[in-house]
Amino acid sequence: MVRIGGDISRVRRSACRSAGGFTLIDVLVTMVVISVLIGIMLPSLAVVKETTQRVVCSSNVRQLGLGVSMFADDNDGLLPKSTFLNRRFGRLPSEMTRLRISSNSSFSSRIADGQTGVATWDGLGRLFDGEYLETQGIFYCPSHNGQHTLESQLEAWNSQNRDILGNYQYRGEGPDGDRRLFQIIPRRTSIISDSIRSEEDLNHDAGMNVLRADLAVFWFSELDDQVLALLRSHTRDSTDQLWGRLDGFVSSGSN
Repeated sequence: MVRIGGDISRVRRSACRSAGGFTLIDVLVTMVVISVLIGIMLPSLAVVKETTQRVVCSSNVRQLGLGVSMFADDNDGLLPKSTFLNRRFGRLPSEMTRLRISSNSSFSSRIADGQTGVATWDGLGRLFDGEYLETQGIFYCPSHNGQHTLESQLEAWNSQNRDILGNYQYRGEGPDGDRRLFQIIPRRTSIISDSIRSEEDLNHDAGMNVLRADLAVFWFSELDDQVLALLRSHTRDSTDQLWGRLDGFVSSGSN
C-alpha cells in the first residue's frame, strides 16, 4: 500500500510540473496572437505619428509667420524679399523654398550684379539671417520624406557658400503683388504653406498646412487632380494658380 501511495504521489508531482510549463503549441499560439495584435496596432500608430508630425508642422508654419510679421515691423511693413519674385530674370516662384542661394548658383542675383563668392539669404532664410528665428528645425517638416530633410541639408547649413532648401513655401507678396504686409487683406491671403515646389516635395500625403496673413493656420486637404497637375507643371502660372486655390480656401475659413 505504501508503494502504491508513493507512486500516486510521484504521478501527481509530475502532473503539476507539466501543468506549470508551456508546450510548443502554446508558444506558437501566443506568437500568432501577438502578430495579429501588432498588425492591428501598426496602422493606428502610423496615424498617431503623422498626426503628431502635422501638429509640429503647423507650429513651424505659425512661427515662420510670426518671424515674417516681426521682420515687417522692423522694415516699414516690407516682407522679406526674394530673388524669385523678379520676373525680369524669369525666376520661378516655386523655388521659394530656398533659404540661401550660393554665389555659384544660376539663381544668384549677385551674379547678375557682378558679385561672386558670397551666398545670399533669400525669402524665409532672411528670418534666420536676421535672427528672427534661430532654430534650423523650424524650416523643416518632420513628415518630409523627399530629398530636402534637415539631416540632408546640415552640411549646407555648416558651409559658407552652399544652397540651402527648406520644406515650406514662401509667397513674398499678396495676390495683387503688394509687398508690404499692411497692404495685404489678411483674411483673403495665404502667405506660407507646406512646400508646393513639386509633387515630390509635398510634406504630407493627405494635405498641407497653410498660413493666412493674419497668422491663422489651416489644413488644406484638397489634393485633387487639379492641384497635383499644377504641382507637376513647375511654371510661374501654375504656382500663382496654386496660391489662388489656397487663397480661396483660407478665405472660406474652413479647417
